[in-house]
Amino acid sequence: MFDAAPPHIPSRCETLEIRGLRYSVRRWGRENARPILMVHGTRDSSITFQFVVDHLEGDWQVIAPDWRGHGHSDRAQSYWLHDFVGDLAALFELLFPSRAVPLVGHSLGGNVAGIFAGLRPERISHLVSLDGFGPLVDHVPVDPVALLRRHIEAREREGRAYPDIATMAARLRQANPRLTQGQAMLLAEHSSAEGPDGQRRWLYTGDFQRSLPSLRTIAEWGRLWAGITAPALWVMSEDTRPNAPVRFPAEIERRAALMPRLARRQIPGTSHNLHHDEPAVVAKLIEDFISRPP
Repeated sequence: MFDAAPPHIPSRCETLEIRGLRYSVRRWGRENARPILMVHGTRDSSITFQFVVDHLEGDWQVIAPDWRGHGHSDRAQSYWLHDFVGDLAALFELLFPSRAVPLVGHSLGGNVAGIFAGLRPERISHLVSLDGFGPLVDHVPVDPVALLRRHIEAREREGRAYPDIATMAARLRQANPRLTQGQAMLLAEHSSAEGPDGQRRWLYTGDFQRSLPSLRTIAEWGRLWAGITAPALWVMSEDTRPNAPVRFPAEIERRAALMPRLARRQIPGTSHNLHHDEPAVVAKLIEDFISRPP
């Protein structure tokens, strides 16, 4: 047994069919409470929002899927950006067929959420993006030949094996020292599974890293963002990684000018996983924002 405290608000999972794939969907809160849909980033899963959910004060039902190739959802043949957008659209039709709801996304989830909000503005009441402001497509060179070769030649990598949850938790804390031991143990438990060899591996496939982005310039992202009609909030970290968009203030300003009705907040001292570092702050920003009339 490990020493992680049980989550304050328990979650329950169900399996839904989304575009031919079995999607694992996690829910917190009462069935008839006001809904919030939250979508996670790469190499992550729905459990990532547990700490934010624990700090929400209102009566909410939070719904979070595991993306294709992540968590307990099916692996797929394709992980292009439009595949995630299509999955999100199908999820909206299944869960919220005739209503607009708040949409919160982290990293990849924030990028997908922003695209969907521009394509289906009537489905979104409020948009919150946590460190998801589009990749540095105009800054980081892309070799399409190498990417496409890897796409057609490489097989799915099995991933590094770990002897137990505690070792995986230690790896998470090495990457983000601000995680508590309890947080790291909870994330490691729900983001991994034991294989036939008795070793544990992370519940995501490396295949998504071989896909080619389907939006190549910020001008293309801007055309989609221009369709957003809901109020939007960018919550920024102080991510120190070399290619983090927040390290390019002028680029952030250029992108912010492309999105209507945008508010911005930055949380000092946080890494890219700002929802782990300061979950109470993130929860309050989300709750205050989505509680306002759209």
